[in-house]
Amino acid sequence: MPDELRLYLKERFGVLGPVSPGRFEAELAKRVGSPAKREPLLKAWRAYLSGGGKEAVRSFYREILKVPKGEALVYGMHLPFLEFYAKEVPSRLEGRVLEVGAFTGALVGYLKGKRPELSFVALDGVEEVVEVGRKRVPEVAWHAAWAEEAELPPFDTLLLLSVFPEGFVDQELESRLEAPAFWKRFDFFARLPLFARLLKPGGLLVYGHGPFLGKSPEGVEEGLRHLGFYGVERVGEGEYFLVLARRPELLEEAWLQEEVPLELEKPTQVPVLAQVEDLAEVRALLEAGRYAEVLARLAEGVEGEAAFLRGRALFALSRYAEAEEALRRALSEEAEDLRAMVLVELGEYERARPRLEALAGRGGRYRIYLGRVYLSLGRYADALRQFVESGLPEAEGYVREALERITERMRRFAREGEWAEVSRRAEFVEDLSPSLLTREMLRLGLRAALIQGLFARAERYARRLADLDEAQGFLGLALVALRVRSPLEVRPLDDLKSVEPYLTEALARAEISEALLLLGMLREREGRYLEALRLLERAAERGEGEVAGLAYHHLAQVKRALRRPLKEVLGDHKRAHALRAYPAPYLFSLAQEALKGGEEVLARELLSRARDAGLSEVAEADLLGLLALLERLEGPWAAFNLLYQALGRTPRPPLELLALGYRLSRAFRESPEASEVRGQYLAALYGEGRAGEVEALLLEELRAHPQALEVLFDLAEHHEAQGNWGKAAEYWQKALEVVLYREKDLELSREVLRNLLFLRPHDESLSLYLEELRAVARGLKALGESPEALPETKEELLQEGIPQFHGEHLLVVGGHTQLRSRLVPLLEARGLKVDWFDADTAGVGKEALRRIQNRLEKAHGLMIVSSYVGHDFSEPVRLEAERLGVPVHVIPGRARGTTGFLRALKAFAPELFKKALKGVQ
Repeated sequence: MPDELRLYLKERFGVLGPVSPGRFEAELAKRVGSPAKREPLLKAWRAYLSGGGKEAVRSFYREILKVPKGEALVYGMHLPFLEFYAKEVPSRLEGRVLEVGAFTGALVGYLKGKRPELSFVALDGVEEVVEVGRKRVPEVAWHAAWAEEAELPPFDTLLLLSVFPEGFVDQELESRLEAPAFWKRFDFFARLPLFARLLKPGGLLVYGHGPFLGKSPEGVEEGLRHLGFYGVERVGEGEYFLVLARRPELLEEAWLQEEVPLELEKPTQVPVLAQVEDLAEVRALLEAGRYAEVLARLAEGVEGEAAFLRGRALFALSRYAEAEEALRRALSEEAEDLRAMVLVELGEYERARPRLEALAGRGGRYRIYLGRVYLSLGRYADALRQFVESGLPEAEGYVREALERITERMRRFAREGEWAEVSRRAEFVEDLSPSLLTREMLRLGLRAALIQGLFARAERYARRLADLDEAQGFLGLALVALRVRSPLEVRPLDDLKSVEPYLTEALARAEISEALLLLGMLREREGRYLEALRLLERAAERGEGEVAGLAYHHLAQVKRALRRPLKEVLGDHKRAHALRAYPAPYLFSLAQEALKGGEEVLARELLSRARDAGLSEVAEADLLGLLALLERLEGPWAAFNLLYQALGRTPRPPLELLALGYRLSRAFRESPEASEVRGQYLAALYGEGRAGEVEALLLEELRAHPQALEVLFDLAEHHEAQGNWGKAAEYWQKALEVVLYREKDLELSREVLRNLLFLRPHDESLSLYLEELRAVARGLKALGESPEALPETKEELLQEGIPQFHGEHLLVVGGHTQLRSRLVPLLEARGLKVDWFDADTAGVGKEALRRIQNRLEKAHGLMIVSSYVGHDFSEPVRLEAERLGVPVHVIPGRARGTTGFLRALKAFAPELFKKALKGVQ
């Protein structure tokens, strides 16, 4: 009950814990830093404490509402009594209930929640308070009036809780009064009938004195009987009591009209002590609790033992500032011990701490006060230890407060994922006393122990919770028995049947999503799909995060087994993936299933999720299936792009993949990627000896795009490799016409013409092309450009750009036999020694590689022709050349016949010269 009330007060009214009335000014200073701003409220507070009547009450409550969280300050001073009322009052209420002096409605709102079938009315004389109360507690009816003046129909239950003494209190008043003194002090017989008129005959009056001085349960009981109330009884004892009574038809007139028969005698004035010899009498007064007389006997400026006795009296009356001054004058160890307690009440925690730490070994109240110091400093674990070890009943409230603070820290660490800190605090409290662990601590400790895999500790907490009839305890026992930290770790072979009793016990108390999920998984394994469906639907609805995701996953499997529509099954899979991500292969299989079932939109969405998760894993498992799905749903470019990346990671891609890549690339044949894949495909066809297919493919490309230069170059080189010089020259000539007349590329035209001259050196018609190229160059020069000068004769064009060598040694790998046979004599005539291993004559195997590497040791440079008629040994030879420090030049892309090779040789010549010079040195 106290925990429930405290949580209610914290959430709705911001009450964090009890506040001693003696600490009011210190707590106010925390909320309002400026003394000038505090002064109006402090003035109202002092008037309130001096019995200033209704105006003082009205002024105090108006001012307190202006302070940030001022309500919490008022309720904090009444908190222990509110807890007592919350425990004893609800079960006794009946009919229509009126609470007098409800303030902003904390108690009446709580009672309404406990007894919703009853009708509640809140009454208060401060209009500002009523306005706030209507907003805070709208579920009860509110009236603004003083109870003595209110015009309301009578009620079945009248609550006078902590309200009757207001306006009549006095800080000099004794804690306990005899009955006559109580009647006189609070004008009992004149005021109570004004309250009682709001109660029906036979209705229940509930009286609680609250935290005010001047308590007299006997005086209340006897006074009610004098007025004719019957069924008078008392509940509780000491500071915390209620007096219950039922109203008669008519109140006793004699007690209404006459004066109180027992007149109070005015206390005789006792002269102030002039000497310390009479201190024994003062001690007796002090022990009897007659503190006002003690103060009357001891002057304000006394010192020594008299100051100590005066300090004790002031301390008992909660006049802490005066008590601290008196104890300071006592100049004794005993006074300093008590002064440390006074400093705590004044909020001077750091000043009090050293003394109290030294006194803590004595136990008792010293430990309580030291605990309060630690509590204010945020050392909640140390505070709790002091409160528990004090062994005093009055420490119970502070124990609850320390536990609440520790629980708040555990909640914060749980939100931040610091489960080791949560577990450490739960273990500390358990070591102090297992009975101190609250339900929330046990729940947090259980969760932390499970997450850390501390199953023995988790089982201990789970059993405690189960003994408290908590559903989380039974779920914890199930997880401990399975040796898993959460339902997400349950394996297919785990025996869920053995923990079924724990799960059913948990669900009998609360529908916990984890328990619903585990029981649903068990029913799914047993083939009881309809039961599993109901359980998993509730688990998905109530669960959060990955737990809900796993529930949706099993729900989809159950629906599949029940032959529900495919769209419904895949929809649950989508929800599962959103909460607990599936691997890409599983999403891919779901997309395939959706497409096969005619749900193309859903398949497209699942495929996009698989792409987000990364398709590389899917590509390794089922590349062809993935490509087919991509082509169908996202078009050829998406499929080709993925295939292109896969080909880049594959050293020797199979012919089937290259053929697929070539087919997909036809929609964007002009792109560099498509050209590269086509070259790889052609190289693979050459490697398989399928030259006829190469020619057919190129001819088909040419028919589709008659002016495609790359296709013309490929066909020309293909026929060169086959030795068909006429056909090769025909295609070179077509390429020349496209380059010259369509592309207007003078530099490339010179290269293509040079290829024609190598094939037909005696063809006089080629001179016309040379003349036309010179005419184009002259025209460009007239337009202000600076084209490279063309040679005058065909012979000069053939040897143009070839440097003069001086016996350098070049190793060439790749190309075809015809290219080698035409170029080697020309290069040797220019002074270059050439070892050329072409694709047709080099052979294969380790012996051929050994011969190439032996020549490499003496070479000044290595050139690799990387066209599709390149050499299989190019990569190992390149690596060996880099190891030996031999310069390497790879002809990128297509060589474009002889002139492409010569252009590359011209760029590579400086590296050959450098290597040769190093060798000479």
